Amino acid sequence: MSSVQVLYYLAISAARREVLIQNPYMLPDDDAIKAMAAAVKRGVDVRVMVPATDVTDSAIVQHAAHHMFGALLKNGIRVYEYKKTLLHQKVMVVDGTWSCVGSTNFDDRSFQHNDEISMAFLDPHIGQQLRATFSDDLKFAQQRTFEEWSHRSLWHKTIDGIAYLGHGQL
Repeated sequence: MSSVQVLYYLAISAARREVLIQNPYMLPDDDAIKAMAAAVKRGVDVRVMVPATDVTDSAIVQHAAHHMFGALLKNGIRVYEYKKTLLHQKVMVVDGTWSCVGSTNFDDRSFQHNDEISMAFLDPHIGQQLRATFSDDLKFAQQRTFEEWSHRSLWHKTIDGIAYLGHGQL
């Protein structure tokens, strides 16, 4: 496990009120889903924002991510697809005071293989600015629900499943 991956998972595990994640390539592994689900069970509001497939620079990555949406939604993680333009920031804000900004995508390839850099801040002012940006971006995002997601077309589910087969390389 990379140091950024450990940092992300520890931050999620330490959250008391809120976790906000904006990331263009959100392919969480089982440990990440468990950490987010445990946070939700503790009463933490966990929200994830990714680009919609029609505005991303890599629709195949978004379809692979779609394969994981069901597990996220079923565990109470709120998922939003940003529809205005390509969402490319890699930001996490925990409890409005701890933040991480950098080049690291939320996927195994970025965590394990890419040469990424991220910077963490323990600063409520920065956290609140990033939180405000997340809130502003919600105006252009569509929230997904487990009910709606589980009833997507067989074609969409097939594309998502096939794309996910290569998730380690995406």
